[in-house]
Amino acid sequence: MSSLKSRIRIVAATACLMLGALSARGQTAPSSLTGVVEDPSGAVIAGARVEFTSGTYHTAAQTNSAGQFHLDIAATSGAISARAPGFLPFHLPWNHELQLKIVLHPQFESDYASHHVLVTANRIDTALEDSPADSVTISHDDLASTPAVALDDALRKVPGFTLFRRSSSRTGNPGTQGVSMRGVGASGASRALVLVDDIPLNDPFGGWVYWDRVVRESISDVEVVRGGGDASLYGSTAMGGVIQFRTRQPEQTAISAEGSWGSENTPELSLFAGTRLGPWYGSASTDLFRTNGYIPVPESQRGPVDSPANSRHALTTVELGRHFGSFSRIFARGSFFDEGRHNGTVIQLNTTQLGDFATGWNYETKNVGAISARLFGLFESYHQTFSSVTSVISQRDTETLTDDQHVPSQALGGSTQWSRPLGRVQTLVAGFEMREVHGSSNDDLFKKTVPNGTTLSGGHERTERVFGEDIVQLGPKLIANLSLGYDHWSDFAARLIMIQPGGTTLTPYPERSSDALNPRASLLYHVGHGTSLTASGYRAFRAPTLNELYRSFTQGNIVTLGNPALRAERLTGVEAGIRQALLSDRLSLRATFFWNDITDAILNVTISPTPPQREKKNVARTLSTGINLDGEFRISSTLQIAGGYQFAHAVVSSYAPLAGNWIPEVPHQQFTLQARYVNPRIITATVQGTFVGQQFDDDLNTFLLKRFFTVDLYFGRSLGHGVEVFAAAENAFNQRYDTALTPVPSLGPPILARIGLRYQFPGH
Repeated sequence: MSSLKSRIRIVAATACLMLGALSARGQTAPSSLTGVVEDPSGAVIAGARVEFTSGTYHTAAQTNSAGQFHLDIAATSGAISARAPGFLPFHLPWNHELQLKIVLHPQFESDYASHHVLVTANRIDTALEDSPADSVTISHDDLASTPAVALDDALRKVPGFTLFRRSSSRTGNPGTQGVSMRGVGASGASRALVLVDDIPLNDPFGGWVYWDRVVRESISDVEVVRGGGDASLYGSTAMGGVIQFRTRQPEQTAISAEGSWGSENTPELSLFAGTRLGPWYGSASTDLFRTNGYIPVPESQRGPVDSPANSRHALTTVELGRHFGSFSRIFARGSFFDEGRHNGTVIQLNTTQLGDFATGWNYETKNVGAISARLFGLFESYHQTFSSVTSVISQRDTETLTDDQHVPSQALGGSTQWSRPLGRVQTLVAGFEMREVHGSSNDDLFKKTVPNGTTLSGGHERTERVFGEDIVQLGPKLIANLSLGYDHWSDFAARLIMIQPGGTTLTPYPERSSDALNPRASLLYHVGHGTSLTASGYRAFRAPTLNELYRSFTQGNIVTLGNPALRAERLTGVEAGIRQALLSDRLSLRATFFWNDITDAILNVTISPTPPQREKKNVARTLSTGINLDGEFRISSTLQIAGGYQFAHAVVSSYAPLAGNWIPEVPHQQFTLQARYVNPRIITATVQGTFVGQQFDDDLNTFLLKRFFTVDLYFGRSLGHGVEVFAAAENAFNQRYDTALTPVPSLGPPILARIGLRYQFPGH
C-alpha cells in the first residue's frame, strides 16, 4: 500500500508540474522567419532540417519539396543551423532576418559533427554542443560507406560498444547479442537500451537485440549515448547507455536501395521507398540477407559434426502517417521478421518469427508545448535446439540432442511525453511509460536421444515509470540538467511445470516487486570558443529479464541455469569530460572519465567445474572505471580522419569466489581509427582499423581471449543519376581471432568481401 501511495504522489507531482508549465507564457513575441535552402548550383534541397537555438530554447522545421521552410522564433537572439544528408552543416548567428537563403555545400557529414542536434540524450532536440552526454552520431551516408553489412558490426566503430560475445550477428546466436558499454557487464542480456524511433528493440523476453530488425536503407541516423546518465529518462536496461535508430520520413517520393553479393555465398538486399501526398505519407522497406557462413571451430579441432554457422533473415516494414502542420502527426507501423540460423553443428539451430506494431501521435503548439504518445506490441516465437558433442571413434564425431526449446512471448507497452520551453532559459520534460511481458521457456529434454520429460517455466513481468527533466541555462556559459525517474518492476504469475513419466509437478514462484528512484544531475560549462567542461552524477537500475529468471539452456557440455530469485542490478555512476575544438572547428577532441559501481550485478557464475555448470547469480559488487577518448580531424572538404579509444578496468570488486576477477567478455582496451576520402566524381574510400584488447571468456578468468586487430576497406564510385558501384572487405587481412573458448574454441570470420550497387532517388 505504501508503494502504491508513493507512486500516486509522484504521478500527482508530475501532473502538477505539467499543469503549471502549461499556464506559463513565453516572454518574447514570436518572429516569423521564412526562407529557402539551396545547393551552390541553385537547386533546392528538400527535406533539409533548419533549426534555431538560443540557450535551451529550440525550434526546427524541414524544407518542403520547393526547399522552403518556416520558423516561429520566440527569442531575441540565437543561431540558425541547417543540415541535409551529403552536405556540410551550416551555422550562423541570427540577426533578426525575416527572410533567409541558405546555401549548403556538398560534403559527407562527420560522425562527430559539431552542429548536430541530439535527440536521445534529453528526449528532446538539443544542440550537441549544449548536451553533457558522451554521445556519437552516425548519419545515413556514414552507414552507406561503412564496410560492414550488419548493424552491430557497423557500430563497432564506436569505442566502448561490445556484445556479449565477439561474434557478429551474421553468425552468432541471438542470445549473445546483448550490448555492453563502458564495461558495465555482460550475461547475454543487454545493458544498453536500443530504440527505433523511441520504440524498444531489445527482445522483451531475453533482453538481447535482433540487429536485423532494422532495415538499413530506412535509417536516417544513429545516436549512441554512452553511460547510464539517461537511465533516469529511459529506465531499466539503459544503465550502460542508449542507442537510437532514427528512420526516414519521406517529404517527397524517395527510393534508396542497396544490393550486393559477397564471399561465403552471401547475397543481401536493402530497400526503402516512400512518398508524400499532401499531408499524407507512406513508406515500405525490406531487408533480405543470407550467408552460407563458415565453420567457427579451428580446423585442427574439427570433427564430422561441425558445420558452417550460417544465417538468413527477411524483414518487411510498412508505415502510414499524416502530418498536421509542421510538427504534429499521427502514424501506424507494422513489420514482420523471420530469421533462421545453424549454430556450428548439424543439430544446433534456431529460428525466430516476430511480428510487431507501433502507432503514435505527435502534437506541438507554442502554448501547450510538444506532446507525444506511443503504443506498441510484439508477438514472438523463438525455437532453439541444444546438443552434446562427444568423441567416440574420432574427434567430435558424435552429436546427440539434449533440449528442444520453444519460447513464445508477447509484449504490450505505451508511453506519453510532454516538453515545453519556458522563456529562453528553461525547458521542462515529463512523461510516463509502462510495459508488460509474458513469456515461457518450453523444453523437451532428451538423454542419449531418449525423451526425458518436459518443463514449462515462465511468468509475467510489468514495468511502470514516471520521469521528469528540467534543463536550465544558469548563465551565458553554464547549463544544468536535472532529471528524476521513478520505476516500479513486478514479476507475477510465474511457475515451473515438470512433466515426467512418473507424473506432473507444479511449482509456483512467489510474486515479487521492486522500486527504484534514479536521479541525474549534469552540468555543462562553456569555457570559451570551442572549449567546454561536463560533469554528471546518476543512479540507474536493471531488472532481470524473464530469460535470466526462468530459462536454462545447455551449450555443448556446459549447462547454464536460470535463477528465479534474481534481484535487480543497481548502478551509481559519475563522469566528467572536456571537449575542445581547434583549427576553426576542423579538429575536435573529447575526453570523458567514468566511474560505475554496480551492486547485485548479474553474471553467469560457475557453480560446478565438473561437469561444467553455471547459474545466473547476483554478485555483491562490480566496478568499472576508465576513460573514453574521441577525435576527428577534417583535413579538407574531401578528407577526414576520426578515431577513438576506451580503457575500462571492469572487475568484480566484492564477491568472495570472484573478487578481483575481470568481468567476463569485457576487454580492457578498444580503439578504432578511420580515414575517409569523399569525392563522388573520383572515388569514395574508407579505411577502418579496429583493435580489441584481451578479455576472459568465463567468470573464473581461466579462458583468456587474446587481443586482435582488423582492417576494413570500402571503395565506391558514382556512376551518375543516383547510382553508385562499390566494393568492400571486412577483416581484409584475414585475421583469425578467437571469439569464444567455451564450450569449444571458436574463431571469428575470415575475410568477408563483397561487391554491389546502390541507388538513391533523388540523388545528391
